Amino acid sequence: MRRQLIALALPILVGALLVLSGRPALAGGGCHGPDTQGSGTTVELTAMCFSPTVLYIQPGDRVTWTNVDGMLHVVAGTFSSWGSPTTLAAGDTMTHQFPTAGILAYSCPLHYGMNAVVIVGDGKASLPVGVTRPAAARATTSAPAEANPWPLLAIGALLGAGLGYAGGRRRKAQSRG
Repeated sequence: MRRQLIALALPILVGALLVLSGRPALAGGGCHGPDTQGSGTTVELTAMCFSPTVLYIQPGDRVTWTNVDGMLHVVAGTFSSWGSPTTLAAGDTMTHQFPTAGILAYSCPLHYGMNAVVIVGDGKASLPVGVTRPAAARATTSAPAEANPWPLLAIGALLGAGLGYAGGRRRKAQSRG
């Protein structure tokens, strides 16, 4: 009986903590803090964050990303708006040239919330900004960036625990009868 109570209570407690906290507990992904701004031509990937998160450069500049984190990261222009997604192991670098003014977002699709932007020139060019938005005819849709999967996962854990508990009681009752 005690083992069943623990088996039922543990997923419920974890699920409740996830729902109440409103953000992932013990899960990776992103800076989740204030943006950092900088100028120059280098970005470091460290502590699951792009640093700086907002980089100001001039048209024609080449930006170099260096992974100083102990894990694998990907640098990918949002909606494939620039460059090709590049995987960087610890110590790897990649470089990309930005020839025209605009605002170009990018992220690490491996780590939720790990996002940044390069602002080229004054950031007022219309073409790069337009490219970073999804096309109206896009066949697939994705969840909004602010969607939080944890409440749904917590509900799933609660349902799974309840069904497991009920199934165990039913088997026990059948073995008695």
